Amino acid sequence: MDIFDALEERVERLVARKKALEEENAALRADVARLTEEKQAVAARIDGLMVTLQEELDL
Repeated sequence: MDIFDALEERVERLVARKKALEEENAALRADVARLTEEKQAVAARIDGLMVTLQEELDL
């Protein structure tokens, strides 16, 4: 195997790794978006409970 074959193989591996990392990055970004939505939903529920408690305490 000459040096150009080795270089070509290395470049192909790097390109494949880049594509794999881009796919993993996209999946992680989707997870972050989903978790952010879940966090906001939980915060809204907690806020609602706090309002209910405050209203009961004010009576």
